Amino acid sequence: HTMKIIQASTMKIFSCKLSIFLLLSSSSNGFISSKRRINNINNSLTKIWSELAQESDPALGHIEKMQESTGRPYGDFLDAGTGIYSLRWIASLLNRYSNPKEKLHISSFVAVTADENFQRNCEAKAEELGVNESGEVLVGNWAAGYNGMEGEELCKSKMFDTILCDYLVGAVDFFAPFFQDQLFHRINQHLKPGGVMYLTGLNPIPEKADGFADVFCRVTKLRDACILLARSRPYREHPTEWVVRHLELTGLKVVDVQTFKNKYDYTKISAQIRAAKSTLPFISNDELRDTMKKQIEELDDECKEACEKSPGGEFELGFDWVITAVKEQ
Repeated sequence: HTMKIIQASTMKIFSCKLSIFLLLSSSSNGFISSKRRINNINNSLTKIWSELAQESDPALGHIEKMQESTGRPYGDFLDAGTGIYSLRWIASLLNRYSNPKEKLHISSFVAVTADENFQRNCEAKAEELGVNESGEVLVGNWAAGYNGMEGEELCKSKMFDTILCDYLVGAVDFFAPFFQDQLFHRINQHLKPGGVMYLTGLNPIPEKADGFADVFCRVTKLRDACILLARSRPYREHPTEWVVRHLELTGLKVVDVQTFKNKYDYTKISAQIRAAKSTLPFISNDELRDTMKKQIEELDDECKEACEKSPGGEFELGFDWVITAVKEQ
């Protein structure tokens, strides 16, 4: 997420805190009752968290709207492929809906990551956000212990009202190669009847595109080539059609598919350039490494030129998606 979003979020939180301070100050002469004052504070916090979710990430904002339309609480919540950002969002839900009387009440959370180092980072973030006592961060692989596969089974016997698969489908090929077709069957075991599963992802970048956008198609291919030459595995994104088909094969009912167009500026593109550069030390052949380094530098220059010539310094290419599926009772 861009620094602009972070700065805007920080300013909104500051404004909210200032508003709360003014509300408290204005009540010193008894003009506002304690109950009314608390309601005003809670309303301010609820409004600010909701605005932040929808402005900084339209996908999460859409999920909130979908959940509200169900009329059901979040209940016991599983973040099946957690990250710092989704963990922050869960913290915002706990901030707003921890009261059991709330219509969208969230009772607890379990966040799963396949990376031990990332587990420690997420646990530290959960403590920083003040939600560590409301849930837990687990490390493990969804393929482990499933259909005779090695390893300890994740979340054994645990059931959840709401499951979030936030950009999980694309990451599976890195952590559990060729497990994508079984992923939804595996996670669906933990969804209660009547529960909701939300999935987000990036539609695959096309082989080529018209105009300036084509340079980003080439960047992603060069990035993945570097990853493979470094003897690792790139993520593999999936289109909405594939995801919907496999959710339905699992027995889930897809009730909503929403897409959000992506725009790329040089800040976003350079993140992929850096990802390609980071693999160079792991390419063992000196000549091949030097060749790839040159290719990266040349394509980086093309990206800068393309963005400079594009209106507003950015171009449109592809989309992110949000899919909502329910488990019928």
